[in-house]
Amino acid sequence: MSSQTSNVLEAGRIYRSIGAIPTDLLRADIYRAWERSHLQGANPHTLQAERLSSLDTERLLEKHSYLLNAVRPYFRILSQAAGRERHAVMLSNHEAILLDVIGDEQTIHGPEPFPLPGALLSEAVAGANGIGTTLAEENYTEIIAAEHFIDGFYPFTCQGTPLRNDKGEIVGVFSISVRNKDAGQRLKEILLCASHGIEAEFLVASLEKDVRDVLASNPDDYQALENLRQDIIQAHQATRLQLEIISRMVAVNTLDYAMQLLQQAEKSIQIFRRRAKIWRDLASLEPGTPQVLVLTDVVQDLVDILSTEAAIRKVEIIIDFSEQIIVFADLKSLLRKLLSYFLSAFESANKGGTVKVEVDKILHSELGKVTFHSIPGLNIPQSDLTSYIFTLPIGKKDYEN
Repeated sequence: MSSQTSNVLEAGRIYRSIGAIPTDLLRADIYRAWERSHLQGANPHTLQAERLSSLDTERLLEKHSYLLNAVRPYFRILSQAAGRERHAVMLSNHEAILLDVIGDEQTIHGPEPFPLPGALLSEAVAGANGIGTTLAEENYTEIIAAEHFIDGFYPFTCQGTPLRNDKGEIVGVFSISVRNKDAGQRLKEILLCASHGIEAEFLVASLEKDVRDVLASNPDDYQALENLRQDIIQAHQATRLQLEIISRMVAVNTLDYAMQLLQQAEKSIQIFRRRAKIWRDLASLEPGTPQVLVLTDVVQDLVDILSTEAAIRKVEIIIDFSEQIIVFADLKSLLRKLLSYFLSAFESANKGGTVKVEVDKILHSELGKVTFHSIPGLNIPQSDLTSYIFTLPIGKKDYEN
């Protein structure tokens, strides 16, 4: 028995004897969880979680259907990564009420009771656990065996991580419980990456609503924005498929290569987040606020989300600048104008052509300049070269849309 396990068991014995929580025997986050559980009246001798009625559970699941739909593909990914280990993958809402659980047959439907949808897993009811404590701490948590406050959860090591919507609000917890502590350690990184993938799914749903708003209000802009949206969503779907592959590798302990792929998947999710933000600025129906911007960075961001469109058109994009150009502008308006110029330049360059984008200052003026040179492909006369020029004030606060 490890010293950590001995300390936790001794802390539990002391608490059950005299109601005191020893600060020196528990990890800091576990001490906080036990203190909250005690103050809220949780019973350490409870053997299983309390549950809502069947009718209330049914209503709750209907209310949270959007959350369940976003998470279910990742349930399969995380459960697959657990392999033959005794495990349960869980989803709760923001009030620590269990919405769904999957795992191996013995854990979910075996003789020992395991929380089912409708279970109340807040610390006030179920003590320290991978869902209630994650919500209380608003961060990833791990609770090992006897670190759980109530007796019924002792067999498990639980990990949980909060799920946040596109506004940064916590809407639920994604969690896994395993019998084998060592298995929990190898599942941590894929749990975290999968949670980020789930949060990306929330963004996908938001982008779908945004593009419907564009269609209703600005139908002339719809098709170009819908094409860009599809491009970034397809890239995210490829990342989800990559997580499927990684989960199979984790299940059979091919960990080194799996961790390399997991880092790539995490990076891809972050790229999706950044591209989704740019897209939402492009599609926004509200005016932005003028701010200091690095013009060269704005151009590069737009080139990034146009990469698939350029590949489909077989157009090469070249960016040319010698220094960063700082401007004061409304980002949303600036992005929309730049997108319009890019699409016009693509049309002029045509298949096999090149769009060269130059970003610089106009000499002896307070203006920055973006020049789009459309260079036709080999089968089109070079005399058809077309240029588009866009100017805006440098460091001026009187920029107007």
